[in-house]
Amino acid sequence: MENLDLFSTAELLNNVFKPKTPITTEQLEWQYHKNPAGSACIGYLLEANRQISNYALIPKIFKNHLGNEITLGVGVDLAVSPDSRGKGLFRKTIENSYKAGIKGNLDGILGVANSQSSPRMTEAMGWRKLPSLDFRLLKVSRSGAFLHTSQHKSDYKSCTVDGLRDLETFAPSSSFSPLWNAELLNWRLSRPGVDYYTHSHESAFLITTKISIRGIKIAVLLKAFPVDPNKTPLSITPFVSGVAKYHKTPFVVHWGKNPHFRINGLKIPRKFQPSPLDLVVHFFHEENNFELNEFELLDFDAF
Repeated sequence: MENLDLFSTAELLNNVFKPKTPITTEQLEWQYHKNPAGSACIGYLLEANRQISNYALIPKIFKNHLGNEITLGVGVDLAVSPDSRGKGLFRKTIENSYKAGIKGNLDGILGVANSQSSPRMTEAMGWRKLPSLDFRLLKVSRSGAFLHTSQHKSDYKSCTVDGLRDLETFAPSSSFSPLWNAELLNWRLSRPGVDYYTHSHESAFLITTKISIRGIKIAVLLKAFPVDPNKTPLSITPFVSGVAKYHKTPFVVHWGKNPHFRINGLKIPRKFQPSPLDLVVHFFHEENNFELNEFELLDFDAF
C-alpha cells in the first residue's frame, strides 16, 4: 500500500466522522497493515501535503464450492474533508482507489454502504447493488445449548484462538462465501478497542460482542460457523439462547445471511434500523455474476 501518514489519516477520519471514541493510528495500523490477506489499497488525495480524502480497500478472499477464488477489497473509511467538498473529490478518490486496487491485484471492490452513499455508488459510479440482507432480533428460548465461552481482549500482538481449525465452510452453490481460517480469525478478533466472545459447541462455533443502547444490554451475533457443514442447516436458536444466557440479556441481534443455520427471529424493517446497510460491488475488469452465499457482521468492519 501507499506509505501514508496514519496520523494524517486518523485526523481526517475523526474530523469527518466525529466518533465518540476517536480513531487511533493503532486501529488503522491493525486494519491497513496487519491483515493476513494483504495490506490495504488506498485511494486518497493530498492538498498542501495534507490528506483531504480517503477510501481504503481491505483485501478479503471469497471462494465457492467449485474452487473459484477472488479477492475483493472491502471498502472502508470513505471520507472527504468538509472544507474540500463540492469539488468532485468523492469520484476522484474512488477512482484513485481503483488504481490502487488494480496495482494491489484485487479483482474489485465490495462496498458496505449506508443509505446516503449507496445511491452515489450505484447511480453515479455504476456499481451493482446486491440483494439486501436481513437485520433480525433473534428468537431466544429458555433452554439453550451449553457453550464454552472465551473472552478475547483487544491486543493484536497476543490474541490467539486455541485449537481452531480452518473454517472453510462452502455451501453447494456457485455463490461465494468469505474465506476464514485460524490466522484470519485471530487477526480479526484482535481489533484494538473491541472485546469479542467466542462460544464453542460440538456442533457450532459462534462469535459475539455486546453493546448498550440507552442502558439496554444487547448481544450482537457477528458470525456463526458449523463444525460440520455437511450436517446443516442447523437451528440457530439453541446457540443464540446460550449466548443470551451468557451475556445476561434477552436481546440478541444479527445482520446478514448464513445458509448453514436457520435464523429465526423478528425481521426489523429498514425504517427502524439505526443505519440500514446495502452491499454494492464493482469489478475492475469484466463484470461477472458474483453473488454472496454468506456474509455477516464479522466479514467487514462494523464491530
